[in-house]
Amino acid sequence: GTWRMGERKSERAAELNALRLGLDLGVRLIDTAEMYGEGTAEEIVGEATAGRREQIYLVSKVYPHNASRKGAIAACERSLKRLKTDHLDLYLLHWRGSHPLAETVEAFETLQKAGKIRYAGVSNFVGWQLQKAALLASDATPIVTLQPQYNLLVRDIELEIVDVCRNEGIGLLPWSPLAGGWLTGKYTRDEPPAGATRLGENPDRGMEAYG
Repeated sequence: GTWRMGERKSERAAELNALRLGLDLGVRLIDTAEMYGEGTAEEIVGEATAGRREQIYLVSKVYPHNASRKGAIAACERSLKRLKTDHLDLYLLHWRGSHPLAETVEAFETLQKAGKIRYAGVSNFVGWQLQKAALLASDATPIVTLQPQYNLLVRDIELEIVDVCRNEGIGLLPWSPLAGGWLTGKYTRDEPPAGATRLGENPDRGMEAYG
């Protein structure tokens, strides 16, 4: 994932190096979004993957306020330009917004027919929203993936979303699987966070993923 990338110019070189090292070590899926760094994260991914596009499965996401029939198509074109590629392997609606979901689904189908995206999905949907998206989507361009927050500390999707996914044949691509570092052993009891980490720099960010 590339959330938080592209927010500080001083970190651009380190972010590029991290992505390139990941590719060298076998990372094959890169997830980004037009929201991350307001497009700068996509630019960094495009630069880091130059000459290596065929090695990766590339995922990006459209802002809800851009997810109208025409808006989603235009947003995808901008993402492709920043990512320096002619197609996305997976394109997601980042979260549910005010535009009719039917328009977003129609835009996904148009993009797929044009070869701009291979598959379509959604992110941060509750159960009824996911079921509605599945019903609206055509057989030609189904909703193939949901990207929810899911880890040992946040398991809400087990209440109903997992059942919808099973019923509709929708895959799960969780975000924050290690709970922002809480499950890695990085932080220990009775010791304040330190170093170049989110909590080390600002302890108030400890619960940002759970708001």
